[in-house]
Amino acid sequence: MSDDPAVTQDLKWPEVYSLAALNAAVVISWIAYHEYQPVLIEKFNFSGLVDFLIVTKAIVLVVIPPIAGLVADHFMRKNGKYFTIFTIGIGTTAMIFMIVATIIGSGPVSAIRPLLPVMIVLWLIAMNVFISPANSMIEAFAPAQKLPIVMGVLFLVTELIYAVEPIIVELVRFFGDTLTFIVGGLLIAGTGFLFHRVSSDEVIQRKQQRLASSGKTSQNFISFLVILLIGTILGTAKAFLVEFFPGHAESGVTSVGAYGQYISFGLLGFSAILGFLLSRRVVKLNLLKVIVQSTILMVIGILLMVFTTESVLLISGGVLTAVAFSMINISGLPYVINHLSIMHLTYGVGIFIGASEIVTGLMEVYLY
Repeated sequence: MSDDPAVTQDLKWPEVYSLAALNAAVVISWIAYHEYQPVLIEKFNFSGLVDFLIVTKAIVLVVIPPIAGLVADHFMRKNGKYFTIFTIGIGTTAMIFMIVATIIGSGPVSAIRPLLPVMIVLWLIAMNVFISPANSMIEAFAPAQKLPIVMGVLFLVTELIYAVEPIIVELVRFFGDTLTFIVGGLLIAGTGFLFHRVSSDEVIQRKQQRLASSGKTSQNFISFLVILLIGTILGTAKAFLVEFFPGHAESGVTSVGAYGQYISFGLLGFSAILGFLLSRRVVKLNLLKVIVQSTILMVIGILLMVFTTESVLLISGGVLTAVAFSMINISGLPYVINHLSIMHLTYGVGIFIGASEIVTGLMEVYLY
């Protein structure tokens, strides 16, 4: 194993930062989508499609990442094309952003108005096509034992942006709907190009070396079930912090009330900073033990949140869940990557990402 380039390489910060920039653009795009989708649906008289779009989004977030990962692995095995699916996803997403901006600019009485819901669905699909191929590449950015450090940086960037969502929302409102979608398209295209430019040569070389030395190894079905479980645990923590906590605070804990949303944002920020600070310590620990212990902590935190009407217990449960969310985030994907063969790496990461959206999707469908 010591001759394996994936093991002996140093941590490649330019690649990590370029992926962090891409993930930041994705988060900002999702915030813009959540802000403007209801507005556009009402403005263009598609209110009857609200439930359909909620269900479609939940299905797309769960199903598309594994499919994209499976196809990406196929291209990798067949002809060594590691960026094909990534490039298609980035290009399509940017193009759809621009088409939506054109539809918005044309107004609700234009002939192209019926294309809006179609473009929204295609945008949801395209946004999830490049996620698993991009994030699966972190195994080529660092030695296996240092992957939690990479995740600490990525987690810090993405969750801090989610934590300052009110500021992002005010910014997109300032831009307005048309300009927001133009800027979104440029952000995705720009950061996607940067990631490809910075990472392509390094990733291709290392993946080719790993693929050449790995042989035609098959992946144990149990491994995929474990990946599915860990992804679901991660998604459960975030769903209770983001979806459940604010609503329960407003309806069930009157002393917190409308402040629940802001506390939720604060918990995300706390979790992001904690994960970043602890990532260098986690590299010295057994990742599976970290995941198991964090899961227990998460269960305790969720039980406190669900079965209380006291503000102190609610916030305490939120803090425990935020700590668990942080630790699972920086240990979960590294554990998954370390237990996947190179032949099925992107597919496994896609399963992990898709599974992390299951509980959030269910909450959005049944609670709202």
